[in-house]
Amino acid sequence: MEELTQSLVPLVSENGMDWMFSNCSVTAQRGALDWKGRFREATLPVLNELYDSVASGKEAERTIQRGSTPNYRQELEVELKEVRESELWQTGATVRQLRSLKKTQEADA
Repeated sequence: MEELTQSLVPLVSENGMDWMFSNCSVTAQRGALDWKGRFREATLPVLNELYDSVASGKEAERTIQRGSTPNYRQELEVELKEVRESELWQTGATVRQLRSLKKTQEADA
């Protein structure tokens, strides 16, 4: 996620997907080409379900209902704690610390 948000998305925004694809490794190109169908098959049902939930108003209804419960803030904190303690979030925190340390070292050099 760090690589995506800090490096890749800004490059795609500036130069476009065609540029990004032509400037990435053969491994990345092959991975994208060889696995795109499988990823589409795996994610399309979830994305369609989400789209249908938004289009029907069920997503807004669920959000309003959950956000209106008396204990919402406490329940939210439990859910957010679980996310914060996940391996993905912990890895991201470590990467950001290392990036910050590297920038400090480069500035001191």
